[in-house]
Amino acid sequence: MSLRHLALGSVAALAMSAAGAMAADLPVRSTAPAPIFVAPIFTWTGFYVGLNAGYAGNQFNYPFNGQIYGEPYSGSANINSSGFLGGAQVGYNWQFGNGFVMGVEADYAWANVEGRVGLGAGILGSGASIAAGSELTSLGTVRARLGYGWDRTLFYVTGGWAYGRVESTIDAGFNGDSDRFGLARDVNKSGWTLGAGVEYAITNNLSIKTEYMYVDLGDKNLYSRDYTYGGSTVATARLDVETKVHVVRAGLNYRFWTPVAAVGPVLARY
Repeated sequence: MSLRHLALGSVAALAMSAAGAMAADLPVRSTAPAPIFVAPIFTWTGFYVGLNAGYAGNQFNYPFNGQIYGEPYSGSANINSSGFLGGAQVGYNWQFGNGFVMGVEADYAWANVEGRVGLGAGILGSGASIAAGSELTSLGTVRARLGYGWDRTLFYVTGGWAYGRVESTIDAGFNGDSDRFGLARDVNKSGWTLGAGVEYAITNNLSIKTEYMYVDLGDKNLYSRDYTYGGSTVATARLDVETKVHVVRAGLNYRFWTPVAAVGPVLARY
């Protein structure tokens, strides 16, 4: 082998070694990592509608007062009441990052909460009788809600404006039917309500709740009259009805919009 061939072989070997070293220094494209999916975070924020049903009861109170020849008189009578109610509600909740929930809710229910009493001759004397009673036929509220959500469980207090309709009747007879007195009044009443409850989300859209509310619809006049004799007022009479109700009910809500705090996939950098 000549010196010329030996030199050419050495140059070729060196070139091949350099090319291999350069190839080893080139970046190698690796396979992208699998995406990491983040589970949606549950939140109570959103608009909802629902149905409710329950039981209500307490007393109808009838305060009366007046005067006879300048001498005042007053008193009251109570009638126990009970019955069922059912209706619908609509509302919206806002949940903050620390778990606190604020909301507003309006509801309306048809009710059959009534109390009746009858007094016969054994109490009032011969030939006398009184039948009286009231019925709460509807109940509605517009309330704020404030609570704290532990994941899918929400504990809350609630309070606001309440309104309803009360039907009252009184039928009194003395000396048989020769001296009879009767009245019937349907009155719209308004007042306030305060309560508390707990709600649990079965799914992201469906939740069930149970709550207690105390409702005070205030008092409303049923009967007022001035009695005159010889052109002068000799007596006055006034009869009112007070409505205070304890409500225990359950409800089912459907939430139309359930936002989430994070959605996947989230890709790692490479």
